[in-house]
This record gives sequence, C-alpha cells and structure tokens, in this order.
Amino acid sequence: MAMTGVLRPGHMQLRVLDLEEGVNHYKNVLGLIETGRDAQGRVYFKAWDERDHNSLILREAESAGMDFFAFKVADKATLEKLNADLRAY
Repeated sequence: MAMTGVLRPGHMQLRVLDLEEGVNHYKNVLGLIETGRDAQGRVYFKAWDERDHNSLILREAESAGMDFFAFKVADKATLEKLNADLRAY
C-alpha cells in the first residue's frame, strides 16, 4: 500500500571523489543552481523551481556514495509513521 503524506524527495548529501568535477556535472550538465558553499567544503544546489535553499549537497570524500536522503512530508504524523515503517523494515 502506498503511503500518503510523503510529498516528494527533500534533500540528499552525496560524496564525490572530485568536488569541482561534481560541481561541473550538477551545474553545467544537469542544470542545477549552486546556492552556496560552507566552511567544511560542501556545495549546495537546488533546481530552478525549488523554494528551499537546497535539495542536493556535495562533499568531497575518499569514497563516492550517499550520506543521507530525506523526504518532504505533509505533517508530523506522517513523519512519525514513515520513521516507524523504516525502522520496522
């Protein structure tokens, strides 16, 4: 059964081997907008129609992968149910 109340993917943080190569790919190939960089060297992106500051974060690391992936939900009850369902899985 599909869960209701999960609106869309929210944001994710990816590890890349070469930060500037990753920035080039997400900015110039996929067309995302760079919205900032922080003191830890992470680079933030969003799509042209997003209202949030970012939906993708890149950070350079020794191994490529994903640190986290989040969802936008309608309310706290949906968040709590999603959390319980994920833990049960």
